[in-house]
Amino acid sequence: MKQEIRIPHHIISRMHTIALLVSMAGLLSLLGWFLAGFSGIKTALIITALAFAFTPRMPSRLTMKSLRARPLNPRVVPGLYAITGKLSGRAGLDRAPDLYYLPSPKLNAFSAGSGKDSAIGITHGLLSALTTREMAGILSHEITHIKNNDMQIMALSAVFGRITGYLSLAGQILLLMSVPLAISGAMEISFLPLLLMIFAPAISTMLYFALSRTREFEADLGSLTLLNDPHALASALSKVEQSQLNGWRRMFIPLAAKPAPLLQSHPATKERVRRLLEMKPPRPYRQGGDSDHGVGSRYTSIPIYPQWR
Repeated sequence: MKQEIRIPHHIISRMHTIALLVSMAGLLSLLGWFLAGFSGIKTALIITALAFAFTPRMPSRLTMKSLRARPLNPRVVPGLYAITGKLSGRAGLDRAPDLYYLPSPKLNAFSAGSGKDSAIGITHGLLSALTTREMAGILSHEITHIKNNDMQIMALSAVFGRITGYLSLAGQILLLMSVPLAISGAMEISFLPLLLMIFAPAISTMLYFALSRTREFEADLGSLTLLNDPHALASALSKVEQSQLNGWRRMFIPLAAKPAPLLQSHPATKERVRRLLEMKPPRPYRQGGDSDHGVGSRYTSIPIYPQWR
């Protein structure tokens, strides 16, 4: 009987990430080829590299300030900072991200920056709705985003998308200018380049969202690795989705409340929860092996987590 070979989830996720970035670069290169041949490919890729390299990197504190977030005082939520510090150490970060508070009723958290300059924004709604255990799941997810440099990966894919849009527009203008020559029979317009020029931005956008969903799955896996408690993040995700389902927009504008799957930046919560509960942590932490008051042990009860409320 042949033994089934199973590829680890994190390897599959990273392969998806590489494949999607290569696909975006390939789409851009194809546009460059249709516009100017091999020199068009080189020019398009060089412009993309330069645009990514010289795009200003906004410090995390300025990002949070632009969103009207204010720093969370460690003396007010010491337990929350204790969890963040422990998870950051496990993730191998040089320093724990700063925590910011947003006075919004929505259940949301997000990360900004990377490495030594990172921050996590948490809304009032999330702080009010989640237990300490669930907050630990959310924080481990966001810290994994920082560890994996997901903000930079998504920034690169956004640059691919912008340059693709510019080349598509330039190509469409050139094709329109060539219509009189095509009508007179002086030149022929190929059908394939025409379709590519029209639909390239839409294809690039779908690849961008597919990449975002892949990075979310990878962050879920990272949460499981750091916390060793799949139910923490799974429960938090379920609460976040339930709050969205109970919103007034769901009652009056059901179609607008949920975009098409290909245009969603996050995977379906049901699928994320299923994967979380099926996966095993790659590096499980032993019960009592850390001096973190029980954070991360699947065998500990909720009260063992440091209290932040």
